Amino acid sequence: MSLLLDLPGLALAAGCLVLGLGLSSGGPPWLTFGERLVIGMVLAIVGLTMVGYGLALLVGVGMVLVLLLTAFGLLAGGYLLWRHRPTLRAQIVPRAWALPAAVVVMALAMGYLFSRAVEVTPDAWLAQYNNTWSDWSFHASYTTTFVYGHNLPPQNPIFAGKPFRYPFAPDFTSALLVGGGWSIPAALIWPSWALTVLALSGLILWARRLTGGIGAGVIAVTLTLLGGGLGFWFFFGDAARLGLVTTLLHIPRTYDRFDPPVNIQWYNPILSYYLPQRSFVFGAAVVMAVLLLLTPPLLHTPFFDWRATLTAVRQSWRRWTIKNEAVAFLVAGALTGLLPLIHVHSLVVLGVVTACWALLFPRPAWIGFFGVMLLLAVPRLLMAVPGDPGAPPEHQYPRWLIGWMSGTDAPPWFWIKNTGLFIPLLLLALLSPLALRGRARLLIAPFSLVFLIANLVKFQPWDWDNSKLLVFWYLASGVAVGALLVRLWRSHALAAIGATAIWLSLTLSGGLSLMQYLPPQGPSYVWFTAEQVQLAADVRRLTPAKAVFVTGEQPNNPIADLAGRSVVMSYPGWLWSYGIDYSQREADLSRIYRGGAAALDLLHRYHADYVVIGPDERNTMQPDVDYFNAEFRLVLHTANYQIFAVPG
Repeated sequence: MSLLLDLPGLALAAGCLVLGLGLSSGGPPWLTFGERLVIGMVLAIVGLTMVGYGLALLVGVGMVLVLLLTAFGLLAGGYLLWRHRPTLRAQIVPRAWALPAAVVVMALAMGYLFSRAVEVTPDAWLAQYNNTWSDWSFHASYTTTFVYGHNLPPQNPIFAGKPFRYPFAPDFTSALLVGGGWSIPAALIWPSWALTVLALSGLILWARRLTGGIGAGVIAVTLTLLGGGLGFWFFFGDAARLGLVTTLLHIPRTYDRFDPPVNIQWYNPILSYYLPQRSFVFGAAVVMAVLLLLTPPLLHTPFFDWRATLTAVRQSWRRWTIKNEAVAFLVAGALTGLLPLIHVHSLVVLGVVTACWALLFPRPAWIGFFGVMLLLAVPRLLMAVPGDPGAPPEHQYPRWLIGWMSGTDAPPWFWIKNTGLFIPLLLLALLSPLALRGRARLLIAPFSLVFLIANLVKFQPWDWDNSKLLVFWYLASGVAVGALLVRLWRSHALAAIGATAIWLSLTLSGGLSLMQYLPPQGPSYVWFTAEQVQLAADVRRLTPAKAVFVTGEQPNNPIADLAGRSVVMSYPGWLWSYGIDYSQREADLSRIYRGGAAALDLLHRYHADYVVIGPDERNTMQPDVDYFNAEFRLVLHTANYQIFAVPG
């Protein structure tokens, strides 16, 4: 029975796969099949999500929409495959097996990690990583509000009645799968895994395009997943004190994060970005697709040849012709322009990098790229980016942030502690011809400007969130560092030993921190109990889709996360990080739970329909339960929860 319920979602995934393969079968002739496959799959996922959102405004998120998108994916993808069938077989058969093998190993490793993100047991849903426990709570609320709350066009489901500024496309993708019968955990896990595999595969392919081999790309993947600073040094002290085997089997602490005065803030990328941050992995896949589209033409573009470019632009206005390369730039511009709906930090990164590329390697096709990008991006940015004008000054952004999180540390010493030998190796790779051709160095170098900007200006209220820019600098620069390590490895036996030691020094902190969350020592965090899962199902059955609830402020909120209902206010940590001034609502929530005439007035002011009293509300709000029992109608109750309807 469960499989039958899952079938529409599986059919949608199949339709997306067929569409991606169809898009991969054509494309610019200068791209390899692997590059076209990554680009095609990203286009299929983003395209079906955007088309699905447009149709959902008319028909909602449900089985009808899922079947329409499935049919579109199968028909369009099937037509493209049939059209390109004469050349498809030759493209699919790989000429070498090293690249497919590397991708398969990476996909299986990431599949294992993602499959552990949420474990469904009869008693509870268990999160195996603390960051997915927290971050996936609000992603679940955004996902379910589309399906069960009919939140279209979306309003903020965790701060009811306010605009929804968060990039919602990744969670709308998962909403389509929930609408197709998938469970909430499965709908969160598998799209994140797929986009992670596409992003990391794209990184290997981009590195191969720049370096001629996959070695630098494979090293870059290990760095972007495990790269860290000098925190591993504390492991040796722990091992000497506790014993090496005991310390490895029971990691006593994380080695990727230390408060001042040690001050290591470069957290393990797998645990901090790839597993919990769904918008990041979607954005990273789009970034890699854009880089793959633009890099091959730029490798053959004359350096700083503005005179010939301007002449070509004037001639093109007269002839109105669009060449293959212009189509590639237009597609790349469209993907970039959609990033405000996916991941705004990815847009900042591509904006900085492509502006530098356009300056260094001018081509007429850049006009189409930036034109489409601005046309799509600016309207959403004007609505989504500004913070709450009522927030205190320290929560406003953008603001100066010199040295990022360096605090009292001198920035050079701070970055040595946080990234080890990475920056010295990067400078050597970019400033010398030891490992990369001059053109490749110029294509990677603009990512260092992203690093500089992230060390000068903050783009969200939380200072640490600038790491969402820095992680892209690290990802792309890892190709340069990887190329240098490959060159060392191949030069001499002693150099190979040194290269291995350097690589270990760059990944040991992240690897040890990841081991803390893997068997046999991996902890489990109760995400939702079986009672909460059933409570959410009952709420969906007994209350209107657009009902507004008053609840506590805990991150794992069954009403918002599983039932898909909007709440007056959810976890303050999220609201603060988005620049929302929640102080008045927080005070009003306390007044509501204290009961009395003021409570009813406030409930009507916020258009609230129901009040929830559960364990978290009792612990933090100290509600006047007698007042609610006397004055409100009890709609639903379980062993630990009571839900009351607000009188009209």
